[in-house]
Amino acid sequence: MSFLHRLRPRTLDALWLAGLLAAALLVYGTSLTYPFFWVDPIDIGLAASRDIPTILTNSQGYLYYRPFAFMLWKALYTLSGRYDPFAFHLVHVVCHTISAWLFYALARRILGDRTPAGIAGLLFVWYPASYQAVTWVISPQVQAMPFLLGSAIAYTDGRTRGDRRRIILSLLLLAIALPFHENAASFGFVIAALEGFFVAGRRIGEQEGRRVSPWPLAHLAICAAFAALWFAVPKDPDSAVARFEPAAGWYLLQGAIWPVAGAVGWWRDGLDGPAWQPLILTAPMTLLFLLAAYAYARRLPLFGLGLSWFAAMTLPIWATRGISYVGISPRVFYIAAPGAILTWAGLLSLDLRSPNVNRVWKMGLGLLTALIVVQSAAFLGVRKDVHDQATTAIWDVVRIGQSAGDEASLLFVNAPDQITPRLREYPVGFFRAILMPVSVDLGQYTELQTGVRPATTSLSVPWLAGLEHYPHQVDMRGPPVGQAELSAAIRAADGVYLTEYEPGGRVRVVEAGSVTPAAAEPYQATFGGRAGLVNATLTPEGDRRRVALIWECLARFDRQDTIFLHAVDGDRLVAQSDGDPLRGLFPLSECRPGERIRDVRFIEAPPGADVIRVGIYNRLTGERLIAIDANGQSLPDHAVVIGQVTR
Repeated sequence: MSFLHRLRPRTLDALWLAGLLAAALLVYGTSLTYPFFWVDPIDIGLAASRDIPTILTNSQGYLYYRPFAFMLWKALYTLSGRYDPFAFHLVHVVCHTISAWLFYALARRILGDRTPAGIAGLLFVWYPASYQAVTWVISPQVQAMPFLLGSAIAYTDGRTRGDRRRIILSLLLLAIALPFHENAASFGFVIAALEGFFVAGRRIGEQEGRRVSPWPLAHLAICAAFAALWFAVPKDPDSAVARFEPAAGWYLLQGAIWPVAGAVGWWRDGLDGPAWQPLILTAPMTLLFLLAAYAYARRLPLFGLGLSWFAAMTLPIWATRGISYVGISPRVFYIAAPGAILTWAGLLSLDLRSPNVNRVWKMGLGLLTALIVVQSAAFLGVRKDVHDQATTAIWDVVRIGQSAGDEASLLFVNAPDQITPRLREYPVGFFRAILMPVSVDLGQYTELQTGVRPATTSLSVPWLAGLEHYPHQVDMRGPPVGQAELSAAIRAADGVYLTEYEPGGRVRVVEAGSVTPAAAEPYQATFGGRAGLVNATLTPEGDRRRVALIWECLARFDRQDTIFLHAVDGDRLVAQSDGDPLRGLFPLSECRPGERIRDVRFIEAPPGADVIRVGIYNRLTGERLIAIDANGQSLPDHAVVIGQVTR
């Protein structure tokens, strides 16, 4: 600490700003590689279909009126000539970083010390609930935040220095923030709270006479005018009604006491329900502790500022939204976060008027701050890992759709809707990753980025997902189906794709194959008079081989008949990929004579010169169907050699 105090103020400021940038990139840098997800295609599509006058005057087809957000999306399209997810994610990372810098500047003015201000900036960058707002590109809170914080800084400087030009700048910045997101309409109350903090804390110069200023009324008037415009502009009816649900209130309260809430959430194992008891017990105690600390240090105005900021941004949400909405919407905390963070970081600026007490207090706060930072980093690390490994599935969908074309009809099985970490870090709500919800057709993700829109169907076959080995809970797209309905959907599709959930957390969508009418082509071999192998291709793909097998059904199969694919070294089996066609989705017994199966599967590529062979056997008896080659000769081991893996 003494080393930091010896640095020049500008040098210290530069170090904190660089550190905040590094912290933001550490957590959110990989989001620059994410595709569009969630309902991005719907909302961005609405902006794409409207001209600027319509955006400013009409919001029908949308629940909200956010004209500046729509205009920003159109501007990004104009600059790059397409809807590029990198540009959208870059805007969010940049806005989040700028907001962290501005919050550091505001906290430095309010707390009076660069060290607690820097810690406040770090807590803002790593505020746990922000992960959803920063990674989801149509969340305009992130775009509005720099203007909100800029307004607060301008008002602080204007009021404490008696500079009305800065206060007018504050009004202008607030006016710019409002059309990004309607939550900004509550920011006028934050300006009022700042005024109360200045007056109660005697932070106003003598030239102002320490009087209450009328300028907050001007901020409130701008907010009220925008609120009136917001209600007047035509848009879809919203289901929000005054409710004040207790469950939603407890959920929102977690944002104010997030270090404590995050420490007690694990009391309830799993995701079976909210853990009300630990939250009800610890929340009042936490607030009383904060109140007592600020009262003892005679800094109650600071506590009131932080609490007022948080309340101004969350009370409208509590009043109009139920737990079914807020319980999966941590983005609602983003604009409220500075208030909560000021309350906790402000503890570092308290003077308890006794050297011995202060020494113990600072040591305890140092430990508490370290624990909060570690807790936040761990929470965000899990969400970062989920998004890093699961959004690859959306890129797969985009690539598949673009390759298939507009006329294609594609079936996706077990695609992820949302993924929830199994540990409930917070007592109430679900802090999950929403990826490809059923409200969006998968073809829309391809269309937004490439202009190609194939027809898609989503179904789930839970028993084939292998989720018992996946580290998180997965809600999959589409209703669960039985074999008859699944087979009918497979026959109706041009291509079938299955989602793989790997034990390490990665999610990817791979081709399973297709079922089409047979064509008149010669066979490489026939098997028991029931199937003919038309073609087999072997393609390297990373550390494994992609095998595409073309079968024609000649007669009905036994229920236990299935395919084997073996890599052998002499008589030694070194790798295999056995099972029903289409990754297990279409048993051979489902195949009708006159149908063709394109069966795509993968086999590991072990070291050595390994022969890869394919055939059909009965899984119950182990007996292989007799394999006859094109010349009518019986094949050794009743298997066809389709390739080698060369050393």
